[in-house]
Amino acid sequence: MPSRSVDRRIDVGGGAQLAVTIYVPDTVRSDAVLFLFPGGGYGRRYFDLDLDGHPGHSQARWHADRGQLTVTVDHLGVGDSTVPGHPLGFAEVASAGDTAVRAVLEQVRAGDLDPDLPAAPGAVAVGAGQSMGGHIVVWTQAAHGTFAAVGALGSSFTQTRLTGRPGSRPAFRGDGMDAVYAAMGDVDFVASFHWPEEPPELVAADMDAEHLAPWRSATVPDCAVELMEPFAVARQAAAVRVPVLLVYGEQDVTVEPLADLGVFRSAPDLSLLLVPRSAHMHNFAPTRHRVWARLESFADSVLSQRLLATREG
Repeated sequence: MPSRSVDRRIDVGGGAQLAVTIYVPDTVRSDAVLFLFPGGGYGRRYFDLDLDGHPGHSQARWHADRGQLTVTVDHLGVGDSTVPGHPLGFAEVASAGDTAVRAVLEQVRAGDLDPDLPAAPGAVAVGAGQSMGGHIVVWTQAAHGTFAAVGALGSSFTQTRLTGRPGSRPAFRGDGMDAVYAAMGDVDFVASFHWPEEPPELVAADMDAEHLAPWRSATVPDCAVELMEPFAVARQAAAVRVPVLLVYGEQDVTVEPLADLGVFRSAPDLSLLLVPRSAHMHNFAPTRHRVWARLESFADSVLSQRLLATREG
């Protein structure tokens, strides 16, 4: 029997709500609850892509069909969540995310999330975010200790570097941030986000800024622009003290993945996956299942290590 999905809204204080979708397996096989957060310009449906004529692009359903309770979350100021009337910083977005995760996890542990799910008192949250979502997951962990482990999928913690159009050059580091922002006019977003093997109609739908696809978000938190700065969120990354998984496509937005790994100087367990035939938006790539399988095995390993630590006293 396949998994099913349920949409919910979670109160996070101040009159705001976060929109989440819970993917409920027929049988839950793991105490790890996977929380997925989208990148800038995308909403939670990025993790449940429903593409006519192109099945098998839903990461959330792939996990749930394999027994992994999975929750996708629209950040504060994104998609179907509340969009406040004031500029949003990372601290406020992270605080709202922490509140939503804890509310869902409490229901999972108590058996109140869904009538078909038994109580799981040992349930833990594993947070993973794509691009900006990875930065927000890391900020949330550093500030609130929300997750038992974190994954960042295509998030640079050294400096975000997008692919330029032919003949353009990236801003020289010594030129300052004004030059970096000016160079955004020369970015080839198709080449940055999509691998050449992907069906052209899918790429066109994803890149259509006038008619947004269902998985896109018309709003982005104001703080997202800060992610173009060198070592954005690096201070928070250095404070993370749980296992970390970083994933990058063959064509992605960081200059040197190993340098990003080194930013997490306090993490007890560091993993890196480099995905061939994938650009920045991994869920469109022909090799997307490698990302999903690695994230699943990462969650399993976190549970195994926690069990060993318990037995050791």
